Amino acid sequence: MSLKKRLLPFLAAFALLCGCAALKPAGEEPAGPPKLKASSIRARAVVEIKRKTFTAAGRAAILAKAPGSFRIEVFAPFGQTAALIASDGRRLLVDSDGAAREFLWGDPEIPYSFGAEEVVSFLTGGQSALSPASSGASETRDEWGRLREYYRPAADGDALKVTLTEYRDVSGAHIPFHIRIEDGRRDLAIKYTEVEIDPLLGDDLFELEAHSDPGPKEVD
Repeated sequence: MSLKKRLLPFLAAFALLCGCAALKPAGEEPAGPPKLKASSIRARAVVEIKRKTFTAAGRAAILAKAPGSFRIEVFAPFGQTAALIASDGRRLLVDSDGAAREFLWGDPEIPYSFGAEEVVSFLTGGQSALSPASSGASETRDEWGRLREYYRPAADGDALKVTLTEYRDVSGAHIPFHIRIEDGRRDLAIKYTEVEIDPLLGDDLFELEAHSDPGPKEVD
């Protein structure tokens, strides 16, 4: 056997090792700033919604569209809706534990401390407008401008705390695949499994009556 043939397996192994060494470890966040900002998303996720006497957890369909339209629908094991939080930008629907309630944004009876535009910002990567610092809100961003933590105090003591982690590059936008929203009364944890950025989302998708979303059409 010639020297060249004897060396081929070693050369192949060396090339494989070099290639593996060049791969980014699983879960490593993208380096550098995002190339664009997402103004809307369609996503699949695993969601858990907790409050004192109620917990809903399972796969979910999520839609969000700036400035203030979103839909988070959690499904039970057989596909029926277990919980729904939806906004058309003007109203909020909370459907959980067998009870559906509708509110106008600004209503003091709303069971969450967040605003519509804040939620859309969190779901799309923290690039949309958030409450100004004059409201007492504060935020932490990394060197690339990605939102990591957001805090806004409330007069009733139920401060809004948000954590965004595990950013991934989705078609040039950096999207946090782990989102946690806490306000002292409820805990909303979101883990994306599929994300499509800037899909065309009609206003009818944010109507407040419950319906299932067909899911992402294109996912990175």
